[in-house]
Amino acid sequence: MDTISLMLGIFMLILFIFPIVYVLVKQHSKDSKSKNLLNQIAAKNQLQLDHVENIGHTSLGLDSKSHKLVVVEFGNQENARLIDLNSMDQIRVAKKIEKAMQGNVRKERIVHLGLEFSDSLNSQSTEVTFYDEDDYDSTDADIRLHEANRWDALLHKNMAV
Repeated sequence: MDTISLMLGIFMLILFIFPIVYVLVKQHSKDSKSKNLLNQIAAKNQLQLDHVENIGHTSLGLDSKSHKLVVVEFGNQENARLIDLNSMDQIRVAKKIEKAMQGNVRKERIVHLGLEFSDSLNSQSTEVTFYDEDDYDSTDADIRLHEANRWDALLHKNMAV
């Protein structure tokens, strides 16, 4: 094999691998920034987060000892919320489903998905969005449904304690 073919092969390999590496590094940087922001908010509120996850534009952090959930949407501190699970009466997975007929088959698809927190003392409810059809960064609704169900179970376990 001559050196020109070898150099061309290496150049083509780098040309195809660079975009993949760039996307992975950018995603890792975004995830670490979100995690750092969650930890800053937790430190400000004297919380010790033991469950942390990034889901699309939303970052969630749970302190199991004090039963508090930190929610940061779109990666900025202005959209941060602190939810006290002790004051919540109900947590449920809320989803909006659109039904359509395709031939003789009835199809359902998830349009919006989130965790809904209800507080009867203040008659307030708040929602953490996991999936919205209009959000272009959202992945498959079934994946987000699985994540929402997992967080629902985790939060219910922390409410019962």
